[in-house]
Amino acid sequence: MRSQSPGARRFPRLFSELPLRGQVLKNRIVFPPTCPSWVSDPQSARFNDLAAPYYEERASGGVGLIIIGGTHVHRSSIAAPLAQPGLWDDSQIAGFANVAEAVHRHGAKLAVQLRHTGVRGFPQYKEDPGYDLNATWYTMAPSQVPLGEFPGGHTPKELSGEEIEEILDCHASAARRAIEAGLDGVEFHLSHGYLSWQFLSPLYNKRTDEWGGSYEARLRFSLEALRRMRAAIGPDAFLGFRINSTSLWPGDLEEADVLRIVQDLQARADVDFVDVSVGVHHQFIHAPMHFEGGWERDYAAAIREVSSKPVFAVGRITTPEVAEELLASGVADAIGLARQLFADPDWVMKVAQDRSDDIRQCVAANHCWKSVSKGMRVQCVYNPAVGRERHWGKAAPLQTSAPKRIVVVGGGPAGLEFARIAAMRGHTVSVHEKDAELGGHVRLQSLLPGRGTYREIARWLEAQARKAGARIHTGAEVTDESLAGLCHDERADHVVVATGSRVCRDGFQGWTGAALPGADQARCLGWDEVVTGQAELSGDVLVLDDQADLIGPLIAVHAARNGAETVRLVTRWPMVGSETLADAYFEWIMPQVYESGVQLYVDHFVRSMTQDSVTLYNVYAPDRTVEVRADAVVMATARQSVNSLAEAARRAGFSCAVIGDAVAPRGTYEAVFEGHRHGRDV
Repeated sequence: MRSQSPGARRFPRLFSELPLRGQVLKNRIVFPPTCPSWVSDPQSARFNDLAAPYYEERASGGVGLIIIGGTHVHRSSIAAPLAQPGLWDDSQIAGFANVAEAVHRHGAKLAVQLRHTGVRGFPQYKEDPGYDLNATWYTMAPSQVPLGEFPGGHTPKELSGEEIEEILDCHASAARRAIEAGLDGVEFHLSHGYLSWQFLSPLYNKRTDEWGGSYEARLRFSLEALRRMRAAIGPDAFLGFRINSTSLWPGDLEEADVLRIVQDLQARADVDFVDVSVGVHHQFIHAPMHFEGGWERDYAAAIREVSSKPVFAVGRITTPEVAEELLASGVADAIGLARQLFADPDWVMKVAQDRSDDIRQCVAANHCWKSVSKGMRVQCVYNPAVGRERHWGKAAPLQTSAPKRIVVVGGGPAGLEFARIAAMRGHTVSVHEKDAELGGHVRLQSLLPGRGTYREIARWLEAQARKAGARIHTGAEVTDESLAGLCHDERADHVVVATGSRVCRDGFQGWTGAALPGADQARCLGWDEVVTGQAELSGDVLVLDDQADLIGPLIAVHAARNGAETVRLVTRWPMVGSETLADAYFEWIMPQVYESGVQLYVDHFVRSMTQDSVTLYNVYAPDRTVEVRADAVVMATARQSVNSLAEAARRAGFSCAVIGDAVAPRGTYEAVFEGHRHGRDV
C-alpha cells in the first residue's frame, strides 16, 4: 500500500516511512492520544473487551502509529467524569497486551500516553461508597492554586516531596508495564494542564523548593519523569512527549516558554519525538467546525524549527491534501488525526485507494468530547460503530440472505443512514423526502451561524446511500392517503417511517406542559421557519430558548444579523446554551451573542403575549414582571414527533418501523444510531 497504491503516488510524503528509534512507522499518519474510555469501571481502570476491537479497527484502517490516550500512572489520578485506563498495577497489563496484539496484526505501532491529572483529577469516583475507604478525597498539585477553568474549582493538596517522588516512580513503573504488555513506546503527557504541565507553569507552581520557583526547578519534574521512564523501558522502545505549543490562557506558559522547554528536554532527556497540541482549555483542544483544517500549523512549525526530533502535528485535519501540505511545507514530520479517526477509522485505507470522496469527514460537532465529559464512552455524532466494532465494524457480516423491497419516508439523518446500510446489505431501498433538499434537522442546523460544516453529515449519508444503490426522491411528499399506493407501486415488503419532528410554534414546553398564553394572538414562529427564510423578521424580536442548546443563542444571532432591530433572548434557565458547555461550543457561541447586540433575559419566562408585546416574569420572583415589545416571537422550545404514517402503513398491511425523531425528538447521534441499527436488523 505504501509504494504501489494510487494514494501513495498522490501523497508521497504522507505514505512515506518514518524511522523512530530503530523502529519504522509504515506511514506518517498517527492516531494521537484521545479519550480511551474502554474500561470496565473508572476505579479499577482496566481495559474491557471493547478496547482491542476499537483500536484494531483503526489499525486495520491503515494508520502507522496509535497512541492510547491519557492513562493514569497512580490511583490518585483517576478523575471524574472521565473513565480511563491505568497502568499503576500489574493487573492492568493484560488489557493493554490484548490491544497490542490486535494492533500489531495490521503492521501498526502502538504507544501509550502516561499522565497524572493533578488538580484536574476530580475526586468524585474516589468518593463512591463502594470504593476504597482509604482513597484520597482531594486532588494534588504542586501548589494550592484552585482550578480556574470551572465554577467552584476545587483547591488541591500541595504535594509533599515524598509524594512527588512516588508519582515519578509510578511514571517509570507504568512505562515498564506498557513495554511488558508488548507496546512499542511511551508518550509523556506534558500538555492540557495536567500535573506535568502544572509543575512547568508559574500559574500553578508557586513552590520555592527544588520543585518550583526558578525555571530549572519547574522543569525538574518533567526531566525526572522522562529520565526514569527511559531507564524503565530500556534503549529500544521509543519515548516522546506531548506538549502545548502555547496555553492560550492568561498567566500561563506562552510560545517562547514552550520553545525553550522543548529544546531543553530534548537536550537533557533521551527522547524520540514531540507531539504538539494547543491550549489547556477544551475550546481549543477540540477546535470548532469554523476553524480551518491545519489551523495549528504555525504553532507546530515554530516547534519543528527548534526541534532535533520528529514533530507530530494536529489541528482539525480531515483531508489528505491538508495533511500532505503540512508535511511538504516542513510544518511537521507526522500528522495526527484524532476526531477524524473517530468518524472514519478507514481514512488511511480510503486515501490509499484514491477514494477520498468516501471518507466520512469529521464535522467537529464535538459529540465525542460531550459524551466523555458526561461520563460516557467516546462516541461520534454520525459514526455509530464507535465502540461497537465487534458487532458493526468492517469485519462484521453485512450481506443479507433475504433481500427485501423497502420504502423509506423521510430523508433526514435516520432515513439516510438506514438507506445506506440496508442498501449495502442487498435490500432494494427507495427514499421519499417531501422537501426539495435532504438532511432534516441536520440541514436546518447547518443554516445557523457558524454551523455550515454540519451539512456534511447529510451530504455524506446521501452520497453513500446512492452509491450503495438506494434510490432517493426529493420533493416527494407521502401522505396517509398516498402511502398504500406508493407501497404497492414499489412492491414494498417493509416501510420505514423517518419523518422527524416538528417545532412547536405555540411555545409548548415542559415548564407548563402547555402552549404559551396568547400564542394565538402574537406572531409566533418556529426557529426553523426563520433559519430557512420562510419567515422574515423586522422590528423587535423575542427568542424563547427553553432547550438550552445551541439553537436559541444562534437563532438570536441570526435574527440580529437578518432584519431585526432589537433581539431579546429569553430563558427560564440561569444561562442560555448551557448544553453547549459539554461540547466546548459555549465559548464560541456567546461572543457572537454579545457582538450581535442580543439582550439576555435569564431566569425569565412568558406570562402572556399580545400582538406586539410579551410580558415576562422572573421564575424565582414571580411578582417581578417586565413588558417588552415583540413584533415576532421565535420559538426554540419543544419538538413533537411526526409519525402518523406508521399507523397508515399498518392499516394497509405493511410491516413498519419508526426511527429517529419520529420516535422521539432527539439529536443527530440518536437518529443515525437508530437508522444504522434497523438497517442491520431488517
